[in-house]
Amino acid sequence: MNLPNPDIKFAKSKGVDLPIMTVYLAGRIAGECIDKCLEWRHKIVDYYANYQGKGCYPIAFLDALNSKEADSIDAKGLTSAIPPNLIYDKDILSVKKADVVVAMMDDYMEVVIEDLLKIKFEEQEISEPKIGYKDAYFCLQERINNRRPNWGTDFEVAIAMYLGKPVILIAASERQKLMLERHPFMRRASVIVGSVEELLEKKWLQILYKSISGAIY
Repeated sequence: MNLPNPDIKFAKSKGVDLPIMTVYLAGRIAGECIDKCLEWRHKIVDYYANYQGKGCYPIAFLDALNSKEADSIDAKGLTSAIPPNLIYDKDILSVKKADVVVAMMDDYMEVVIEDLLKIKFEEQEISEPKIGYKDAYFCLQERINNRRPNWGTDFEVAIAMYLGKPVILIAASERQKLMLERHPFMRRASVIVGSVEELLEKKWLQILYKSISGAIY
């Protein structure tokens, strides 16, 4: 839920006023896949926007994209209308302020590979694309050579863990989920889920809310 006054600590209710839990949404921000970067965030925020009557609790979401970076971010997510040091400062302060950090670990590499293939098909004026191994290899090589790892997300996850905050990781696939669960650092996350849907279905944020923000019996 988006609150007009960040200093508000309680959500009004007909009974007991409920404390607000703050959740920071960490994840890739890049122009070449900005729709995907926005999609998962909107899905979570929208789910909790009207929390009453759904067995949910009042949650305020901190999100780097609240600053409208999506409007000016470059393809690789390295520059925008916001100075880089300000991006660093505001995002790290958000991690520190948050009660919980939810991090999307997908770098959307497959999405951009598909876009590259589509462009090459269009350049060749092929209505029903039939790509050979050579074209596929060069498309993949181009993407890998220009790939930007999720350094910012990894950095924020590391800081959140260092500060002892609950961290929920969202994996891009079952393979990545298994890798995160086996990695000696990433496995330290509070919870690792395979999708946004799993996060919502298992009610991990509600469970955290009842444990660290307020218990209603």
